[in-house]
Amino acid sequence: MRFSGVRAFIRDTRGNVAMLFSLMLVPIVVMGGGAVDFNQAMNARARLAESLDAAALAVGSSPRLLPQDAVSLAQAIVAANYPAYEIGNLGPVNVEIDDTNNIVILSGTSRVQTAFLGLIGIDHLTVNWETEVRRARTALELVMVLDNTGSMSGSKISALREAALMLTDILHDNADDPTMLEIGLVPFSSTVNVGSQFERAWWLDPDGTAPNHSNNFNPDANRWDVIDSMQYESWDGCVEARDIPLDVEDVPPSPSNPDTLFLPYFAPDEPSYYSGYRNSYMSDGTSSSNQLYRLMNSYKYAGVNPSGAASNWGCTARPITPLTQSRPVIDNAIGSMIASGTTNIPIGISWGVRVLSPQEPFTEGNAYDDDENIKAMVILTDGENVINGRGNINYSDYSGYGYIREGRLGLITSSSWALRNALNERTEAACAYAREQGIRVYTITFQVSSSSTQDMMRNCASHPSLYFNSPSNEALRNAFELIAGDLVNLRLSR
Repeated sequence: MRFSGVRAFIRDTRGNVAMLFSLMLVPIVVMGGGAVDFNQAMNARARLAESLDAAALAVGSSPRLLPQDAVSLAQAIVAANYPAYEIGNLGPVNVEIDDTNNIVILSGTSRVQTAFLGLIGIDHLTVNWETEVRRARTALELVMVLDNTGSMSGSKISALREAALMLTDILHDNADDPTMLEIGLVPFSSTVNVGSQFERAWWLDPDGTAPNHSNNFNPDANRWDVIDSMQYESWDGCVEARDIPLDVEDVPPSPSNPDTLFLPYFAPDEPSYYSGYRNSYMSDGTSSSNQLYRLMNSYKYAGVNPSGAASNWGCTARPITPLTQSRPVIDNAIGSMIASGTTNIPIGISWGVRVLSPQEPFTEGNAYDDDENIKAMVILTDGENVINGRGNINYSDYSGYGYIREGRLGLITSSSWALRNALNERTEAACAYAREQGIRVYTITFQVSSSSTQDMMRNCASHPSLYFNSPSNEALRNAFELIAGDLVNLRLSR
């Protein structure tokens, strides 16, 4: 009797269990499906956040936008980053610009249709996001170190001018405070030109005490005096490299330390009537067959009217433009660049550092340890380093490192290949020094086929992503545009 009663009870409660299960089914489905709906909503919020962040950066980096244009730009970027096929329907994008505190705030919503929560009357979920960008008050100092050698002639120098002008346009157009943007220019060939206005400046060894000053004169002579002794001859503004390692370092010049002074560029008159020389511009003033004596004869210069480029032979680059806030000044300097001469990348880089430096001879730069200041350098070359080796007493043509006979590049050889390698080593040293000073280094190779030069310039940059190989004019323009965008974004803090 007892067991039959239990079986009867079980039979009698089966209908109740079925009814209870059916009643619980709806909340179970809602709870499980609701998790799916909420997950979709979170995905929509993540996409919304990414879109608003991108739009806020764009609006924040364009301080001169009118309010209505800022809204249009923000909506366009959000829409591009949140296409219609993504989960959720975008609401309006709100833009607030606080010019007093340099803050841009963007907010928006996305409405997500539910699949399961509708069973309990929740037809949609709305997610919100707000992002804020603070326009940084960071100052930017940029120097462009640009190859102006003969291989850049024709369309290449035109393309370089256009790309460099575009970079300055972007930076100036996006500078809410023009006083916090300064740009300089260092055109280079076999040497650089600091400007003829510095004639006999104290840092250009007016007294002839620096090493190498009289290397090519017998008896010893002051270069400045020799230039003055000739008729219709003047110093065009070019300088020579100091001895290694000062050639690439920013050690300030000091009259008390002649090693730190800079030499005015002086290409000597080379022996007449002998093959293998390229710069004979006057009589040697002697009948001696000793070629070194004919080269170094100091007396031959007095009162002579030299021919050709004379002592300025190889001084082909336009003058350096120190850091300036003036848009017309830097634009005019870029537009005036010419293409002539051979390639000496390290001397260009070393003067790029000196333009950014707060120390003599150019003092426009802020201190290196100024946390509110960014120092950046763009280095462009269209070919390999070059010093032409010669089978004569000098072993080479004259350049920013003088004659190879003098040993100022660290070796004595007439091998153009070995001389290129020596210049490449100085390029690597100059790049390393610039990076050590905290300078953000961008590098560009323009229609360069040499893989070794490409590798050298890639290693020169502060990061491989800051190196751009540009095989065409369009690629060059894109490289400068990307650099401009990176520099603009660097000035923004999130």
